[in-house]
Amino acid sequence: MTPISKTGESGEGLREEDPPEEAGPDRRFATTLARGLSVLRAFRTSDGPLGNQELSERTGLPKSTVSRMTYTLSQLGYLDHLRSIEKYRLGPAALALGNIARVNLPFLEIANPIMQELADETGTLVAFTVRDQLSMLYAHCWRPRAAATIWLEVGRKIPLDKTASGLCFLASASERECRGLRQEFVASGELTGDAFDSIVKRARQQLLSLGYTTSIGGWVDTINAVAVPFRSHEASQAFVFNCGDLSNNLTEARITEEVGPLLRRRVGDLEARMGQST
Repeated sequence: MTPISKTGESGEGLREEDPPEEAGPDRRFATTLARGLSVLRAFRTSDGPLGNQELSERTGLPKSTVSRMTYTLSQLGYLDHLRSIEKYRLGPAALALGNIARVNLPFLEIANPIMQELADETGTLVAFTVRDQLSMLYAHCWRPRAAATIWLEVGRKIPLDKTASGLCFLASASERECRGLRQEFVASGELTGDAFDSIVKRARQQLLSLGYTTSIGGWVDTINAVAVPFRSHEASQAFVFNCGDLSNNLTEARITEEVGPLLRRRVGDLEARMGQST
């Protein structure tokens, strides 16, 4: 294996602007590993190759830190370094991990025909989302074959506290998960503890009464969405399926009368196929 240097491809090493390695409240937490993973998470399906400056802007890390991360990740095969343009794209090791993750979520194969039929029937974008820090990540999408849909795509991150998927995750999360998320939101300055508690309370009430959560222009004024949680026996946290579209097509009334109940039934169909009906 090629020895890993302490400098990036442009010779940038540790500078005064690099954040220090801090033990933090959890001594088990590996900060350097977290920074490297944040670089990998910055890539989206619609991206071309990205340079260190773009990755720095997306991750919030200093460019010198990003330079060391991209060099190391490229040496390990997680990034492919395009030297002619000094940019990076995901490498074969990252792609292999993605394929392994999909194999370990076998319900997605079962979900495919169910969710594609739902997308065609409702004319909405149907998505499978997972939590990624304080966001929800679009991990798979089903688009209606006979209609255009909103621009969201696999790899896109949406706010945990303002979207139907995020609210659904919060509503179905355990008390332990909520305590951890509350601390993260407060530490980030995005929400106060009281604001977080209020959001979770409203989301839980809606999920309990309707079987789904909604966002009516809560994130983007022109987009409405509805979401239903799904728990697999093979995973420790909840996943979320949602339907979303422009508000002139997916009105609040249509969510209540048609799309919300239909999404809830389709997730129930998936649970039945998986042998885990509630």
